[in-house]
Amino acid sequence: MNKKFDIIIVGSGLTGNTCSLALAKAGYNIALIDPNSFVEAFKNNNDTRTTALSSKAKLFFEELNIWRLLSSYTCSINNILVKDSKSKDNISFKNSSQNKSNKPLGYMIENKILLQQLIKAVIKESRIEKFDTKVLSFYRKKESVQVKLASKKILQCKLIIGADGKNSFIRNLADIGFTKKDYKQKAFIFNIKHEKKHNNLAVENFLEQGPLAALPIIKNKNKFFSSIVWSCNKPYYNKILGIEKKEINTLLNDHLSSFYGKINIISKIKSWDLYLIKSNRYIDHRLLLLGDAAHSIHPLAGQGFNLTLRGIHKLFDIAKESSLYNRDIGSDENLLKYNRTHYLDSKAIIFVTDKLNILFSNSNFILRTIRSNGINLFNKSKIVKNIFKNYASNGKLSIK
Repeated sequence: MNKKFDIIIVGSGLTGNTCSLALAKAGYNIALIDPNSFVEAFKNNNDTRTTALSSKAKLFFEELNIWRLLSSYTCSINNILVKDSKSKDNISFKNSSQNKSNKPLGYMIENKILLQQLIKAVIKESRIEKFDTKVLSFYRKKESVQVKLASKKILQCKLIIGADGKNSFIRNLADIGFTKKDYKQKAFIFNIKHEKKHNNLAVENFLEQGPLAALPIIKNKNKFFSSIVWSCNKPYYNKILGIEKKEINTLLNDHLSSFYGKINIISKIKSWDLYLIKSNRYIDHRLLLLGDAAHSIHPLAGQGFNLTLRGIHKLFDIAKESSLYNRDIGSDENLLKYNRTHYLDSKAIIFVTDKLNILFSNSNFILRTIRSNGINLFNKSKIVKNIFKNYASNGKLSIK
């Protein structure tokens, strides 16, 4: 006999775990499928990356009763400094002293900590059942989906969600096309310890070689740490790949020591190629794509996971209403409702992030001049500054 669930989620990374917790809270029984067991996720988690969470993401995690698990591991961002190596002008986004709530612009957390805390919450949730196996195939009927697993089990649900990354197997099985743009960049990710306090400062330093971001994190209350995300342009990244850690350390001190004092790299330096991946559509009959399976964007503005959370939040709201009125969660009506809001939302974020990368990662003289003039414009225009402050903190383009 087929085991029945309301929803099957494929992929148990940050996206899959968060989505399963949200939909379980909305009242649905969830099958979470991933060949990587939670035991392996704890044992082999050597991820040195960090995630930026917007103020809106914090509110959503509070709604899911998850923020209490994360708050002690997060480091608030109270000041963002945008610096161009070819310009004397800088842009500074700060918390307003006149703002009574004095909300941070965002929060930083290590990926491995975020994943571990989400897994702990999933394990405790009785409405979620984890299957440590692969999906072999699925068959969609008019009112249900039948999913065949590598473990030979067959599951049935009303909705299947692909949260299995930018190379999504679910997307491929559903024959959903996608576009891929090669940024001709590599992201170098690692953590540093520094002499001075970071004072909750995030620095975005636009170098000729590509954007270099330093993001505040908490590792030890008695020492000072930040996370580095360096999006290096081709062919410069070949040089970075070929030099030793101590030489990269020297480069960092040249560009960042004025903010942090003496800097030392304390983790492995990992790198991967940067692409923009956009699925042609996010929904199909009784199927929905989430996270990188739907959109994998440039890390420049730290909006990747925040965009995913915005999608999960929209789905959560739809799921709560459907549960309340006993409606079919996988109906075309629900999926179209989701798509109408999230597709346009993500399209706007993708467009802005993509164009910012073109502007700030290019050493072309004309673009460099525009960039320099643009920084000057930021400092003179409160409206323009507010637009990008809201984009950085909430992933939203607004002037208030």
